[in-house]
Amino acid sequence: MRTVEKKRTIELLEKLRVFNKKSAYIYKITMEREKRLLLKNMYYKLYEQKVKFLEEIEDTIEQLKKEISPLKDPKLLSFYQRRKCILGKNYLKYKLRLRFADIQKRELKGFEKYQKYLSKTSHACVRELFLDHKHKIKENLNQMQVSSVMKFPIA
Repeated sequence: MRTVEKKRTIELLEKLRVFNKKSAYIYKITMEREKRLLLKNMYYKLYEQKVKFLEEIEDTIEQLKKEISPLKDPKLLSFYQRRKCILGKNYLKYKLRLRFADIQKRELKGFEKYQKYLSKTSHACVRELFLDHKHKIKENLNQMQVSSVMKFPIA
């Protein structure tokens, strides 16, 4: 696999890292505010899953960086800029007015991102990671459909 493809793969992983970090933050706050046990349990599962996804993505990024430059050469690794997640009060006020259906849309959006990025990468380790995460998100979406709590607003 060429270095250019590895760099592109790291950029895709970085986008997913930011998306999952924002999702985990939203789920953590909503879990703390929620009083209904069924929804609180669902948000807790989503939060734990996103934190696990974050750890796996960061490990994969580090692994790819080592494949590009085993000696941490600053010239070879200069392309990688870790993105900052800006999560302000206004962002949270906007996002926390969502209903459970909007949370399902967010998960569906994540599922589509994984599907799109899966077609863009050819690195075996990253493809395995994407397939695993995609499968878990699909299970979450199925569970959300079965639970039929779509119309409840977030407390």
